Amino acid sequence: MQGRAVVSRQTNACAMLDPADYETLERAAAEYLAAQGALMGVMTTLGGTIEKGLNRLPVGVKDGIVGKVRDTLDYAQRVSLSGMENDAGRNASQGLYSLAAAASGGISGFLGLPAILVELPVTTVTILRSIADVARSKGADLSDPGVQATCIETFAYGGPLEHDDDADLAFFAARVGAPELAEIVARVAVRYAGAILPKVAVQAVPVTGAVLGAGLNWSYMRFYQAMASVLFTLRPIELRYDRDQVRSCFGSVVRELKRPQSGGWHPG
Repeated sequence: MQGRAVVSRQTNACAMLDPADYETLERAAAEYLAAQGALMGVMTTLGGTIEKGLNRLPVGVKDGIVGKVRDTLDYAQRVSLSGMENDAGRNASQGLYSLAAAASGGISGFLGLPAILVELPVTTVTILRSIADVARSKGADLSDPGVQATCIETFAYGGPLEHDDDADLAFFAARVGAPELAEIVARVAVRYAGAILPKVAVQAVPVTGAVLGAGLNWSYMRFYQAMASVLFTLRPIELRYDRDQVRSCFGSVVRELKRPQSGGWHPG
C-alpha cells in the first residue's frame, strides 16, 4: 500500500493533501473496496438464484422498481431522521439496525413479492437511519442539509447488476450536491434500484425467499453502513480542500488498490 501511496500522491488531485489526510483517504479507499468485495461475493454466491428470481418477476415489475424506489427514497428522507438526537460523536448502533433489517427481510421473503414491495420502504428507512447514525458517530451535524444529502447519496453505490466496474466511481466523482434533496433522490433512485433488484428477485423465489431475504437485508445493511463510513470519513477532508479534487484522488487510489483484483458476477 505504501508503494502505491507514493505513486498516487504524485497526481495533481492528491498532491494537495496533507500526509495525514491522505492516509485517512487511503484507509477509506480500502474500506470501500472491502465492502464492495463482500457484497459482490454474496451476489456471486446467489447468482443462479438471482437469475431464477429475475425470470419469475412479472412483466413490468423491473421497470416499476425505479419508480417505487424513487417514492421510497423520498419517503425515507422525510421520515428517517425523525426522533434522532443530533448528538455528534455518539457511537453508532450498527448491530441493532442490521437485526431489524434482517427480520423485515425474512418476513417479506416468506410472504412473497407483494410483501417485498411493501417491505422495501421499511427496510430503506431502517438503512437510512443507520446511515445517519454512522454520520453522527463521525461528528456530522444531522441538521445540516449537506449531511442529509450525503446520507441519501450513500444509496448510489453497490449495484451488483452494473456491468461497468467503474460506474460507482464515476457517479462518486460527479457533483451530487443539488440545491434540493428531491433532485438528489431522483438521481440516486436509478442506482439504488439497480442495487435492490437482486434482493427483490431472490425474495420472490418460493421457500428460499425467507432465509435469503433475512441474509440479504443483513448484507445490504452492512454494506451501506460501510459506504456511509467512507463518505463521512471523507467529508471533513472535502470541506478542507476542493471536493472534486478529493473525490478524484479517492478514485485514483481505489483504482490503484483494486488493480490486482478482477472478477465478479454479472448476469448472462
